[in-house]
Amino acid sequence: MRLLAQHSADFDPTRPWLDLEVILRGETRMFQQVLVHRKSPHTSREHGFTRLLCPDWINVAAFNTEGELLLVEQFRHGIEASTFEVVGGVVDPGEEPATGARRELLEETGHAPGRWISLGSCYPNPAIQNNRCHFFLALDCRPVAELHLDPSEELRVWAAPWAEAEAMLLEGRFEHALVQIALHRTRSWEGWAAYREELARRKAEDKSS
Repeated sequence: MRLLAQHSADFDPTRPWLDLEVILRGETRMFQQVLVHRKSPHTSREHGFTRLLCPDWINVAAFNTEGELLLVEQFRHGIEASTFEVVGGVVDPGEEPATGARRELLEETGHAPGRWISLGSCYPNPAIQNNRCHFFLALDCRPVAELHLDPSEELRVWAAPWAEAEAMLLEGRFEHALVQIALHRTRSWEGWAAYREELARRKAEDKSS
């Protein structure tokens, strides 16, 4: 990369701003809304910023033994419309992200994975949020239990052939940005081509037997 411009000659974006006042404006199970009054380490100017302190999130691209992607369809109150999504949820206090992801997969679909792969993580919105979203790939999932949903959860579980799911992805029919990231990371996983070839071999063997 080439540096084209910066705020001032001594500007260093890694230098933290100085906290002058922190005010808790609201708190829910999902986040704390905090108003932070801070001073710039470069100009000494003071500004107010809103921060949302959130628990970490997870998204799981889960495929059953047939190679179909498990999708959850539910009403989302933020946009007041239904969406198709991969399994997702919140990491509970003291819980490891992988543990929370397996729990959400079981609760939302009743499935347990045969193979489990981490696809990394990212900050959903570093401008105002402090949490990370962790992505996982679950292969050879099998139904082992009934759905176990939170009181406010209402959903359908679908099994989509990958060709259909990939077309939905490329056509922009997955409305949730983190779901798009989960599926693009799935397609970019170094073992993806080998997994698809393995799946095709297994199907061919099943037909010939």
